[in-house]
Amino acid sequence: MKRSIAILILALVTTSGCSSVQELNFYQLPQQANVASAVAIDAPVIVVEPVMVANYLNTNALILQTSSVQLVKTTQHQWAEALDQQLTRLLQQQLAAALPNHRVTDRAPLGPQQRLLVQVEQFHGTEQGQILISGKVSVLNGEQTIQQRFAVQLAQPEAGYPALVETLGQGWQQVVAEISLLFKPDVQKIKTE
Repeated sequence: MKRSIAILILALVTTSGCSSVQELNFYQLPQQANVASAVAIDAPVIVVEPVMVANYLNTNALILQTSSVQLVKTTQHQWAEALDQQLTRLLQQQLAAALPNHRVTDRAPLGPQQRLLVQVEQFHGTEQGQILISGKVSVLNGEQTIQQRFAVQLAQPEAGYPALVETLGQGWQQVVAEISLLFKPDVQKIKTE
């Protein structure tokens, strides 16, 4: 009996000494305050399709580029919500704020509309403190299609994953600002000529 108690105590001491709990940290991109504004019923409609992300980004883990050819999925730093869902929601919110004379929606109504498709190829940080965001955007307007690539590279103001996520959020705002220009009539004329 004494021997089994000694073994049990030894097992407890051994496991308690080795059990360093790895804390999970969850992140979400900075949210923009919803700006509610009345939009005319006959306002131009923009249907935002769900943002598509590259397969390696389709994970809960944040991605860190450690060399020119190596990407690493973090184990302790994860997205609180799927990245494609966050990017889609922010795209809709920020477009609605940037284009107050348009109706930005995720549901296709009857009648004329423009469809917006966004594909994200890069959305990660590097060990050198840079964030990389790139991809392409397509606007379908009847039979006309406008396609454009986007690429943003920003330096993190400080080290750490919170700064990485904040900087990714700033980069995404820049991408959405570029996309909003595609829906301004003067810019569309320049792009199609």
